[in-house]
Amino acid sequence: MSDKRNIFNEKTFIVWLLIIASSMLFLAFISAYWVQKRDAVLNDAWFFFQLPYQFWMSTGIVLISGVTMQWAYISAKKDDVQRVPSLLTITVLLGVWFFYSQISGFRALMDMGLFFANTRTSEISATYVYVFTGAHLVHIIGGLVLLIVGIVKASRLEIHKKNLGFISVCKTYWHFLGIVWILLILFLYFA
Repeated sequence: MSDKRNIFNEKTFIVWLLIIASSMLFLAFISAYWVQKRDAVLNDAWFFFQLPYQFWMSTGIVLISGVTMQWAYISAKKDDVQRVPSLLTITVLLGVWFFYSQISGFRALMDMGLFFANTRTSEISATYVYVFTGAHLVHIIGGLVLLIVGIVKASRLEIHKKNLGFISVCKTYWHFLGIVWILLILFLYFA
């Protein structure tokens, strides 16, 4: 029993290290954005544009997926082991839908003539949208892999009220991704 407890602590520690490192990465991007925008606005070289609605749709999807993830965790905690795999599967499907909505947002940006690499320096504002959302998508892929492993474990009845370590890690990471997205979309909208 103590071996499982030590593994749980190590996994939790690793996830929190990943969360801290990821937070620092996004803070570095935000810092670069502020410096670039301040200088560009002073020189009248910053292109302002509306975020495509697909990014706002992503926000709704991430909120719903957070609810299903939490519901899966609560079900495991209550030892409702039959419900956990289906709730994790719904969370994965919502994660895939989130991914698709982000790709649709990229297409909408391209339809507006805004690309990752732009010909006019003022369009670096669009590049930041690609950087923020692209980095977040990489983290989403990691979260989806984690959730798929969780589905397999839950299907084997390895996740239950006496063994919450893995689903707790999934929950923490998935909620982190949701919070990061909400903060990013609000930052991009208000900045």
